[in-house]
Amino acid sequence: MYATRQDLEQRFGADEIANLEAMQTVPGALEEALQDATEEIDSYVAVAYTLPLPEIPSTLKRVACNIARYRLYFQQPTEEVTKRYDAEVKYLQRVADKKAVLPIKNEQDQPTGELPPQSPATMPIGTTYKSGVFGDAVLDMMPGIK
Repeated sequence: MYATRQDLEQRFGADEIANLEAMQTVPGALEEALQDATEEIDSYVAVAYTLPLPEIPSTLKRVACNIARYRLYFQQPTEEVTKRYDAEVKYLQRVADKKAVLPIKNEQDQPTGELPPQSPATMPIGTTYKSGVFGDAVLDMMPGIK
């Protein structure tokens, strides 16, 4: 998991976490919220990075705490909690779209913003592409919907 109970308490205070936990109707709701946050993060991060990550950046710890806190609100989260959740989801979408990178260090303990190597987009072997736009003669030979 990207965050723990201790991380939540350090970020939001032990009293708030205890109050949120007291509102829950099932035992283990806090751990479930943290697990849900981890799975939500993984669903975005896995698009751009190989899981499991070699290290957990503090950025993901913050994201996990905000998502778990949002999920712990029993009825209606406050506006501030909702805004934080929405901001974290937008950040994760940018990571998935490769418009943002996670601050993960490489083997030499140096920060790297590089994404893992991706295979280039290629056409299948045996296909040819003659650049340009199809002309009317070519389009007339294609089957149409009648």
